Amino acid sequence: MGRLIESPRMRRRLLWIAVLVAAAGTAVGVILAIPNPKPQNPNPTGNEGPAQTVAQTNVPLTAADRRAIDALLARFVPAAVGRRSATEAWALAGPELKSASTLAEWKAGKSPVPYFPVRETTFTGWPTVDVERDQVTLSLLVHPKPGAKLGDYTFSVETIRQNRHWLVNRIYTIAINNPVRGGQHEVGPADFGAPGSGGGASKPVLGRTWILPVVAVLSIAVLAPLLLGIAVFVRSRRRRRKQVAEGRTELPPLPSAFRRK
Repeated sequence: MGRLIESPRMRRRLLWIAVLVAAAGTAVGVILAIPNPKPQNPNPTGNEGPAQTVAQTNVPLTAADRRAIDALLARFVPAAVGRRSATEAWALAGPELKSASTLAEWKAGKSPVPYFPVRETTFTGWPTVDVERDQVTLSLLVHPKPGAKLGDYTFSVETIRQNRHWLVNRIYTIAINNPVRGGQHEVGPADFGAPGSGGGASKPVLGRTWILPVVAVLSIAVLAPLLLGIAVFVRSRRRRRKQVAEGRTELPPLPSAFRRK
């Protein structure tokens, strides 16, 4: 190995090989680090089962159950939403509304039920969102009392049946209808949701700057050996011209290892 390194020609070759290997390794590393701009396949890869829809009715809602829920809403909404009676609201609440609060907190005004000055005293004709055995989820539109500077509210109400009695297990606001310039403007969870695939959202596009590191590395990989070769060639030409000017035509002496042999 010592003899090979003492040879000027072999040293130049090893230097060239090292430069090429380093440039190639750098280029491969940069290319692998660049994220893949290929979009994911939106099609399902296998059987994902039946789709779950929000407005899915599993069992029919009987007229007797609808009348019972009407009576429940007529008592619960003024008592809980209108804050007329915390005791009555607590008696008509389900386990989910009671899980994170107490009756004392409800009496102190700390209730999980949203407050709204409801104008109605009876509630009928509400649309159902989901009907299951002993559970009905419905949408309830209410209007404010005269003089209240509020728009119409829409609540999502989940009622359950326990021991033959219907209770309000969950209630939260899903839309606020405020008049804007003579029209109606609805603000709800849908206004803050991400746009769907058909909602005009632009597809993500990879910028053009990702190619700059690749071009730079490839340029170094090509120019480095070229510049090194030019430098070696110029140096060799100068040495030959010097030898000719001095009148020397013999070859340079062999390395010491060959002379010893």
